[in-house]
Amino acid sequence: MTSTDDRPLERLTAESLETYFRAAVATVHLLSRAPRCELRIDPRAETYELLTPAEGPTPDIRGMEHIDVDIVEVDGEEWYRLLVAARDLRYEAYGFVISVVQGMRGGASFASATGAALTNLRSIIAARRRLSSEQQLGLTGELLLARHLLRSTSERDVLDWWLGPLAEQHDFALPDVDIEVKTTTSERRMHIISGTGQLRPNPGRPLWLVSIQLTRAGGGDGISLAALVAQVRSQLSERTDRFTEHLAALGWRDDDADLYRERFLLRSAPAAYLVDEDFPALTPERLASAVPHSDLVSAISYRVDVSGRLSALPGEPVDSFLQARNGQS
Repeated sequence: MTSTDDRPLERLTAESLETYFRAAVATVHLLSRAPRCELRIDPRAETYELLTPAEGPTPDIRGMEHIDVDIVEVDGEEWYRLLVAARDLRYEAYGFVISVVQGMRGGASFASATGAALTNLRSIIAARRRLSSEQQLGLTGELLLARHLLRSTSERDVLDWWLGPLAEQHDFALPDVDIEVKTTTSERRMHIISGTGQLRPNPGRPLWLVSIQLTRAGGGDGISLAALVAQVRSQLSERTDRFTEHLAALGWRDDDADLYRERFLLRSAPAAYLVDEDFPALTPERLASAVPHSDLVSAISYRVDVSGRLSALPGEPVDSFLQARNGQS
């Protein structure tokens, strides 16, 4: 395949990509005239689609979970469509598409260019692994509360209270109460509970579930996970090493901060719910009373919707956090 398109390949900036993914409709971008390559960005599906005339063999994409190739009809002709899921690796996925086009413009077939780009992508993914969406939400919620606590409490106390990174039973152990922070982007306060111990109160210690609802900021103001990490770190002077250790235990790497650009706002004020005898929680005791040989049951995960339950106040310094509506608590 010989390229006749001598124009420099124009790359979209990170800011431009964010704009297109915040748009309400898909957009199409001409990347190359010869060979013809068109990029479709679908913000709803969070995908890239690279379209090019179906010439030469089909690429071998075995082993790639979020990449697919098929043939579609465009104006009566067959075109290859390279579909790339962009949600978890939006910028790496865009770089992969550009690498394919660059290879084709250099004379490689679609299959060869895709194979070479896949080799590079595999090495990038191996070196840079982003936290899962669930992990990002969980860390965001814990950091929002930690940021608030640091405004009225010593950093030594706050980082001692923050037990989530230590894989302890609950996220925060304040002097008088234990706190389990749950964060969701759902319109309802629907939270995933992992295991039978997560909502099991410790003897003599009240346990509160703090529910945080986030929504993607889109074109509005908001805060990214990377910016939140930076904010909390800026509040510290003596315990920055402990904070860094906490983050590392949760899978965060400062070198990968640029992967976390998506910004969020609080959908509503956070709310707290006392985990008492009336709370719908699975605990070892409740499981044992209902399931024969419950000790043989493991890896339990379930959802709890607390939208219709009455919230309450566990006491300061958490109460003032529960009254924030703009994410600036």
